[in-house]
Amino acid sequence: MLPSPGRFSKFCGRKSSVAKNYTLALRKSMKQLGTYRPEYESAIAIAAQLMEQYDTLTRAFEESGWAYETSTATGTKKAPIVTTLESLRKDVLAYLSALGLTPAGAKKLDAVAAAKAQEDPLIAALKNLGG
Repeated sequence: MLPSPGRFSKFCGRKSSVAKNYTLALRKSMKQLGTYRPEYESAIAIAAQLMEQYDTLTRAFEESGWAYETSTATGTKKAPIVTTLESLRKDVLAYLSALGLTPAGAKKLDAVAAAKAQEDPLIAALKNLGG
């Protein structure tokens, strides 16, 4: 369980303007899709920070001339920034999916909502008996 939104900000420190912009954009998208709930603020904040980190590292990777490999004593290996970018990309996608902002995530949230909306057959039968 994630901390409440108010307590969460104490763990993460101040948000940058980029993270704030991502937070606003995520919240707006979720509201447009009808999936926004205040309980998701912690996940939205994490997703926004991950997106900011991804952008920052992507710029650094670009500035390095897209140096994909680094030299080692035994040859070459994938540059640490590439591994970090791959990890961040997966994390961002996981959060966006959990928030219903990917096709698969939206489908999952729709299925959960539909299941909740369906009335229990036993309850429906008991209501019908009551007249």
